Amino acid sequence: MKRRNTRWPSQLATALIIAGALGLGISFAAPPEQLPNADIGPHTGPFSIHDLDRNGILSREEYGRFLTALEQRRKAADGSGKSYPPPLRFEEIDRNADGYLSEDEMISALNRRLERHKRYRNRSGRW
Repeated sequence: MKRRNTRWPSQLATALIIAGALGLGISFAAPPEQLPNADIGPHTGPFSIHDLDRNGILSREEYGRFLTALEQRRKAADGSGKSYPPPLRFEEIDRNADGYLSEDEMISALNRRLERHKRYRNRSGRW
């Protein structure tokens, strides 16, 4: 009759526990790989993607780059037949005239445009 080693399951369990602990130690010791937009800051989403210097506001240059990218996307989707409203001018959005666009200013400007559009559609009896 073969003699069974009853110690090896516990040795295997011990080895797995140690390997797991070492693996966790290694994963905590090495910094996680950074994603390209991982350090965006408190605001996330479309506004922050175009905030190249990650300061929470868009400069005139950053907004210009955003408009260029927007036009390129619209031209690429030109076969859809959609007509798009013209983009908001920088001065329309910059209510406090400080030369920068905050996310709140952008949201307010887009809401004002939406309200004008709703009034126009209500006046024509389309709603």
